[in-house]
Amino acid sequence: MKIVYSWLKDFIDTDLPVERLADALTSSGLEVASIDRRHAPEGVVIARVLETAKHPNADRLSVCKVDAGTETPLTVVCGAPNVAAGMHAPLATVGTVFGPEFTVKKSKIRGVESSGMLCSEKELGISDDHGGLMNLPADMVPGRPFSDYFPPDVVIEIELTPDRGDCLSMLGVAREVAARFGLPLKQTAKRPQENRGDPVDKAISVVIEAPERCPRYMGRLVRGVTIKPSPQWLRNRLSLAGMRPINNAVDVTNYMLLHFGQPMHAFDHARLRGRAIRVKTAGEAQGFMTLDNIERPLLADDLLIADGSRPVALAGIMGGAGSEITDATTDVFLECAFFEQTGIRKTAKRLGISTDSSYRFERGVDPGEGLVDALDTAAAMLSELAGGVVAQGTIDVYPEKRTQRTIILHPEKVARVLGVAVANDRITSFLQSLQISCPARRDGTIACTVPLFRHDLAIEEDLIEEIGRLYGYDNIPASVVTLLPLNRALPDVERTIDAVRHALAFSGLREAVTNSLTSRKKWLLVTPEKAAVPLLNPLTPDMALMRTTLVNSLLDITAYNCNRNNRNNRFFEIGKVFDLLPSGDPRERDVVALLIEGDFVHATWNNSAQPVSFYMMKGILEAFSGHLGFTRCSFCGTDEKPRYFGKEAAAVGIGEVVCGYAGMIEPEIADVFEIKTPVCYAELDITGLLATFLPVRSYKPLPRFPALERDFCFVMDEAISASDITGTISSISPLIEEVYPFDVFRGEKLGDGKKSIAFNTRFRSSEKTLSDTDVEKLCGRIVSTVAKTYKAQLRT
Repeated sequence: MKIVYSWLKDFIDTDLPVERLADALTSSGLEVASIDRRHAPEGVVIARVLETAKHPNADRLSVCKVDAGTETPLTVVCGAPNVAAGMHAPLATVGTVFGPEFTVKKSKIRGVESSGMLCSEKELGISDDHGGLMNLPADMVPGRPFSDYFPPDVVIEIELTPDRGDCLSMLGVAREVAARFGLPLKQTAKRPQENRGDPVDKAISVVIEAPERCPRYMGRLVRGVTIKPSPQWLRNRLSLAGMRPINNAVDVTNYMLLHFGQPMHAFDHARLRGRAIRVKTAGEAQGFMTLDNIERPLLADDLLIADGSRPVALAGIMGGAGSEITDATTDVFLECAFFEQTGIRKTAKRLGISTDSSYRFERGVDPGEGLVDALDTAAAMLSELAGGVVAQGTIDVYPEKRTQRTIILHPEKVARVLGVAVANDRITSFLQSLQISCPARRDGTIACTVPLFRHDLAIEEDLIEEIGRLYGYDNIPASVVTLLPLNRALPDVERTIDAVRHALAFSGLREAVTNSLTSRKKWLLVTPEKAAVPLLNPLTPDMALMRTTLVNSLLDITAYNCNRNNRNNRFFEIGKVFDLLPSGDPRERDVVALLIEGDFVHATWNNSAQPVSFYMMKGILEAFSGHLGFTRCSFCGTDEKPRYFGKEAAAVGIGEVVCGYAGMIEPEIADVFEIKTPVCYAELDITGLLATFLPVRSYKPLPRFPALERDFCFVMDEAISASDITGTISSISPLIEEVYPFDVFRGEKLGDGKKSIAFNTRFRSSEKTLSDTDVEKLCGRIVSTVAKTYKAQLRT
């Protein structure tokens, strides 16, 4: 936002040095990005072009005779396309210094002597317009210094946070300066003279069909105008503020945007069909031609301004082709409205349009007196500058009047939050300077009524921030002690996540963090059986759905690494997955995913490499379970595994709160990601784990007595899992310390559908050394229990 210092003085009487003003704005939260001092160099005067002739030696140059207040006319060679006899333009006389490397000198240009330089606005630093000479009003006196008509000025550019839309105007910044320095704020709004015999409601009607998107719509009609260039003072102010002058009607609306922060639009009243305005949504997808002659694809929910038969403007963003102001316009309808912020932002972002109007509507404008002041002032100015007559009355459609918010402020909380005691009368003074009404109440609190233009003040802490800004953050003394603990314990959920993270890192896995969004193609590839949660407005097709699994993410980064010859990857990720319940409600789950790829054990000079396998993942999961303090980690075959797993996969259970699947990735799935090496993957749902506490670790002394070991080899049906038998054997006696399978055999001797699994069993007592007799009794119980439970026979 560019603030013109002379313009700011329309609101406040101040002679503050620019640097002090800039420091005050920055300390108030309006960060000053630059200070640009605009002034024409000494030696620039007003000149009148008496005659022009074609340069004898150059097609694009003209030889001009100009009156610059000297005794005889000067000869000046000029290359501007708009130079013409009779026009007034600025002339840089001989000796004018434009910079360290450029001084105007008397010199010959293609053989013709030139005594000066006629200037454009860009050469004088007034604007970026360099399309031709600066065309000055005819009443300016040749020879007078240019600075007499265009005094030096300063442009202060400020950078605003998105919540301070109220400062996107000269008035908004003036409010801040007045509050900071205790200055009175002058009223600059004008009230137009109306033609009592021409009521506006007879000339045009306005209907709001979408009041939730347009809470208020106002308008005035100015008849009999003459469209022409704006006066120089208005053109100068717009140029200094970074806006290109167009004509008096359009310039007045732009002036209101910069002056009051209220975007406006001017319609040619004669081109509004049916003499009607309707504020409505598009209703269906359609195209709309905007003022820049680009057809915009609209959605049904986009807000439009329509006349009796067609759209004429994209509400709050840009006008449409077909109702704009032209040189033939005589009657102008001025629109001034308040549009809902979110809708404007969504439409503007989707269409890739950012205008001065949309920028302000997205952040919120004043729905109250600000609209009235801007509309009345615009009508009065247009009447003055274009010779028009203002119709009687104002169109004001306001279905549900906005009321001011009241926030209860506790003075003691101000001291607690800011760290410094502020007297109640100073609190009241600060807030009143911001036009916040704040009467004291009997209970010692202050009832603060917030003006409608302050959309950012919603809670008590917002008011405390305002008090801190005006008190001055630099005036708050630094504290050498703090009542806040500097070392806070992590929440239980974070502690559990850290435990999961450390356990997997201990096993040599590296953590990955990936995007929660995926494409429809990848969703259909891995989990088509799950209903994915779609995004209403995705940025790209690759980010159209919330992910239903982490396998896509980890396969993507594995492929990325493999393509760069970074193989043998080991990753884990802790994240969220999403799906839709049968009721249509979205569900969010916490999961941890593990992926190992390539060789799990690297080749050495005396050992060959060992590629990853299901059993290596099984070992990682068992170690993971132990690190978390769980004593049970089970694996069992299942036909309900996700489709991205191959035949070698199992359901996994850790304790009573963690479940999931582990297995080798189906080669066809790996091929889609162009991964040629084996990949093993596991995904565990830890939602229940995060909702509870980790098991409390218990410790016991090292064993004092030796252990005895026995091996058992059972022949069983193929469907029986080793983990089931391991659990059964472990539960027979507390003297059984550990059971693990160490061999599997299948062959013709066993018969079809049979397999043989060998188990090593360790026995130990904490009270004595076990004898062979003690162990033999337990061995008999093991054989009989397994035979009875699984119909498994001891292989001899």
